[in-house]
Amino acid sequence: MNINHVQTYNNITFGHNNPWADSPYDNRKKYIVAGTTALGALTGMACHAKYKGYSLNPKKMFKNIKNSYWNKIDFDDGPVITIGAGSCLGGLIGGYIIDKNKENRKAKKREALLQITNISLPIISTVWMSNQGEKLGKRYFEKSNTKETFRTKTPRAIFAMVGLFGGVFAANIIANKINEKIFHQGKGRPVQASDFSAHLDDFCVAARQISKAKITDYIQKLVPFALMVAGNEVGNTTVENADS
Repeated sequence: MNINHVQTYNNITFGHNNPWADSPYDNRKKYIVAGTTALGALTGMACHAKYKGYSLNPKKMFKNIKNSYWNKIDFDDGPVITIGAGSCLGGLIGGYIIDKNKENRKAKKREALLQITNISLPIISTVWMSNQGEKLGKRYFEKSNTKETFRTKTPRAIFAMVGLFGGVFAANIIANKINEKIFHQGKGRPVQASDFSAHLDDFCVAARQISKAKITDYIQKLVPFALMVAGNEVGNTTVENADS
């Protein structure tokens, strides 16, 4: 691919685009990126499972599936950051495999760093704020000596959503600083409403932080798949579509 212009990166790709539709590569190359992204996410999941003491032996996993990592783990900040980083690094590897253009590889590295920032900060903020809300609710619970009610759950819900939205803004500020200081390219852009549509993984985790109902357990199982969007975007990024 010939690059006939210098990219200024005036607008950071803060949310997720559609990496498949926006990709300039053919389907074979896109499948390579999708494969390395999935492998990276699975590697991140395996690392976190091992860290938490779960067996990676398939026989043991399927023999006691109810107590496996997939069924027992809450997808909070630890697994989300680990799986998200694995997804982005997997996408970066795939991007390097399909494209040897130096400028495009630089755009992919930049995108990987920005996406990892975009994944990490909102989820850290969401979980931390949710925990503060839970402490406030428990304080009320202990004083009233009654069952946990809607009023005692409300602080956790409010704090979690404040943490999510605050984390998105914080990630934007830091991502813009990374763009300006490390890559010496532009000043980025402010948060837009469309950016929040990119955070399906964070909304899933926020739902689980707010309530431990069975439905939220099913919802949080979408998190690893949502995180693969970022990796695919990294691998499919080029100088020409980096800010589209």
